[in-house]
Amino acid sequence: MVAAVMAADLAVSKVTDDDSKSKPTIAIVSAYNTSTSSGQLGHYVERMAKRGVIGIALANSPEFVSAAPGGDPVFGTNPLAVGIPRGSNMAPFTFDMATSAIALFGVLTAKSKGEPLPEHVAYRKDGSMTTDASEVMEGGAIATFGGHKGAGLSLVVELLAGALSGGAVLGEVENKKAAKSWGHTMIAINPNLLVDDFERKSASVIDAVRASGDSIRIPGERSAKIAAERMKKGTLPIPEKIWESIVNTAENGLP
Repeated sequence: MVAAVMAADLAVSKVTDDDSKSKPTIAIVSAYNTSTSSGQLGHYVERMAKRGVIGIALANSPEFVSAAPGGDPVFGTNPLAVGIPRGSNMAPFTFDMATSAIALFGVLTAKSKGEPLPEHVAYRKDGSMTTDASEVMEGGAIATFGGHKGAGLSLVVELLAGALSGGAVLGEVENKKAAKSWGHTMIAINPNLLVDDFERKSASVIDAVRASGDSIRIPGERSAKIAAERMKKGTLPIPEKIWESIVNTAENGLP
C-alpha cells in the first residue's frame, strides 16, 4: 500500500511540478515486489484527482479468477480505477471496479461472516457454480464479470499491471503468490495541457448523466457520502470476525 501511494504521488508530480513548457502531459509509474493487498484502487485515483489530474490505476494479484467456467485460476481480481477532477469545491469522480464478478474481499468477507455469495460469481473445484465461499477458497475460482468481456478486461489489466509494471509475469513463475511480486501501474494525465476548463466540462457531463433519469447513480458518490458521514462521527463499523482477524494479525503477524 505504501508503494502504491508513492507511485501515485510520483506520477502526479511528474505532470504538475515542472513549470516549464516541456512538462509531460502524461506520466506512468509502476510498483512491484509487493505481496500484500493495496486495498481499494479508488483511494489512489481520488488522491491523484484531488491534485487536479486524471488518475488511472491498475493492479494484478495472485491467481484467484478463471478466464472461463472450468478453467484454472489465472488472473487476480485485477481491478482498475479512474479518478476525474471536478473542481476545488467538489469531490472527484471516482470509478473503481474489479474485473472479476466479485472482489476477493467480498469472498473473504462472506466466508468470515458465514454468509452465502451472490449467485453466478464463483466456481467449485469442478467448475460448477457455488455460493459457498469456502469452496471457492479451497480449489475453486472466482468468475470474471460479464463473461468474455470481463475476461478480456482482466487480461488487459494483467498485461498492463503485470507484464508492463515489472511484476511477476503469468506463465514465467510457478504462481504469482509465491513470486511475491504483484504489480501496480499508475497513470497521471494533466488535462490542462490538453484542453481548456476540463473540470467544468467533466462536471457538466456528470450532471447531465445524473439528470437523465430518476434512478441514475454516479459511481463513487454513495461511498464518498458514507465516508464523509463516518469521518464526521469519528466511528467506523467493522464486522466482529474481521476485527478479530485484524487483532490476530497485529498480535501474531501475517500467516
